[in-house]
Amino acid sequence: MNENQFWHSTDGQILTVKNKGGESVALTLAFWPRHAAEMEFLKAHLADLHFTERSSLARIGIEMHLQGAPTVDGHRLLLAADAFIFDANFPNAPYWKKLLRPGVPVGRLFYAPVAAKLSTGEIWAAIQANDLKLPNTISIDSRGRVFLTPHQVSYTLSTKLQRLNFESIVSGNAGRSLLDKVQLRHDASPLTIPPRSGILTSCSMYLKEHFVVLNQGEGNFGLHTSAVLLDPIKTFGSNIMLEIYNTGDQPVVNPMVSVDIFRAPPFADPEVKTLTKKRQRLLTTAGHLYKCLDQNPPLDTPEARPKTKITVRGQSGTMENRSVVVRASEDLKKFLDGDACPIGCRTMIQALDNAPADGDTLIMDFFPDLLEHIELLTRIGDVKLKRIVFRKASRTHGYFLSSNAHARLDTYQAIGVQAYWYDELTKEIYLHVYKKDHGFFVREEMARKFQETTILAFYGSAVGLDQADTDRITGLVEQVTGFIGPNVGVLTGGGGGVMRLATDQARSKGALTGACFLELEAQPPELGVDFFNTFQESSRHFRQKWFEAADFCIFNVGGVGTLEEIGIEMCNLKLGIRPRVPYVFFNSKFWGDLRKQVRHMINTKRAPAWIADYILFTDDPDEVVRFYRKTLQVL
Repeated sequence: MNENQFWHSTDGQILTVKNKGGESVALTLAFWPRHAAEMEFLKAHLADLHFTERSSLARIGIEMHLQGAPTVDGHRLLLAADAFIFDANFPNAPYWKKLLRPGVPVGRLFYAPVAAKLSTGEIWAAIQANDLKLPNTISIDSRGRVFLTPHQVSYTLSTKLQRLNFESIVSGNAGRSLLDKVQLRHDASPLTIPPRSGILTSCSMYLKEHFVVLNQGEGNFGLHTSAVLLDPIKTFGSNIMLEIYNTGDQPVVNPMVSVDIFRAPPFADPEVKTLTKKRQRLLTTAGHLYKCLDQNPPLDTPEARPKTKITVRGQSGTMENRSVVVRASEDLKKFLDGDACPIGCRTMIQALDNAPADGDTLIMDFFPDLLEHIELLTRIGDVKLKRIVFRKASRTHGYFLSSNAHARLDTYQAIGVQAYWYDELTKEIYLHVYKKDHGFFVREEMARKFQETTILAFYGSAVGLDQADTDRITGLVEQVTGFIGPNVGVLTGGGGGVMRLATDQARSKGALTGACFLELEAQPPELGVDFFNTFQESSRHFRQKWFEAADFCIFNVGGVGTLEEIGIEMCNLKLGIRPRVPYVFFNSKFWGDLRKQVRHMINTKRAPAWIADYILFTDDPDEVVRFYRKTLQVL
């Protein structure tokens, strides 16, 4: 391990709980290293390890103070801490102690070496290059400390939350996403912390390649809780929570926090090359196997015997689906050059029941339907599958997955089975990868870049554009991708018109391109994008949830389909499903009547007044960038 790089552990857990009486609880926290080399690294740097509390614990008022440095206990590290609630007005205050139980995840250890810390000049250069976006209220001193004041807002927890809700938050089953929806926002100018109380507030911050460590402070401006570590990728938006409390006898007005910024360990080129070679090997393996399956009859194996004996409309898991289980790491080319063919079975059930002892990869013709999926799960303990590979999404809808098929992909992710699509249309193999809880197919070596990329959703009609609109949209893509920085992508519905133009322009700028393909005869898939998913026509509304993977929405000239998407996205903004980010309607004349309608809804109390602050109707790409900076409150 490189001692000059920033490091953090996996989540530690509460090992023991002891009530100290009064207002605090004594905890023993345990942390398990990932491997032996990490343990040796930790032993050598015990004095330099720091603790960061889970932010969801801090947001419900629970604070932890360390009692000494970590100690080694066999193959784990132990840490003593005292916990207390920093504001007795939180709705969970009467029973907060009972929420802390053995096994509860509490936070991480981290190591922040001086060598990874950015200097003042490096911070400013990263901001100017759009590699780092910090609040527009910052000051940077000569020692590389960044001082910022939070937004003029505070948040309180809804009094409707029940103890069961808090238990879910503490256990990790419902974390920040739940709190984002249930907390109540209040404008606060000036932002004030009364004596012996705390507040929840926020700031804007967009991290891609940096860690930020909050300094808890000396108390003059309030103390930040021990939830001090902000990660790359996760720290992305205008609602980055800060938890600050005041232990003094006087109020704190407009609290200030300071942060240090550290480089994240680079995603090394050798890792990309390794993943590329792995994908190419799997692509070659799958290609040879599918050719063998196509050119030869199935093996003569015992009749398929379902374990569940479930039939639906006359169908069962015994339907034909040419399949074979192999060990992906073996030299299959030599295997296939011999007398291996014919191989494989007529059904997926037979392939699993006749799998070799070391088989880890199930290669099949069709993605498993519901009944095959059930049969696969009943055998998962007997066949140690690491991955499945399919080449057809559906028996009945070809290239397009149903909403139920997407749910099955979620299950494979949950049980640790990777899903690959051997796509005969593009002659490529793609891994199913998640971003913001929504899965896309992407080349494996591009997975991390895809997860780190800022995505712009471009909405608009598949109908061709006139030259004026083409020029405006071209300028918009250029300006917005420049504002966001080098790691940017564009997501569309995958059709022509605005969608093709945005995709082509993004590709010309070196940005990633993506699509949510919908099964429509009038809109066949425009292939060649970097990340994608497919949806049957009956999953039209379901598909819209995949656009939540995008960070920002831009609505161009469109028809009733675009209008429907606008309604869903605007409702997501109102309900807090999408954070408060700028929405751009590009072509102010075309969307003029919608602008009037939104104003009317606000005036008649049918839409919240604040929503107007996040909507821009314009024809000017430069105005879009200015609006982004103003609304996101970033430099």
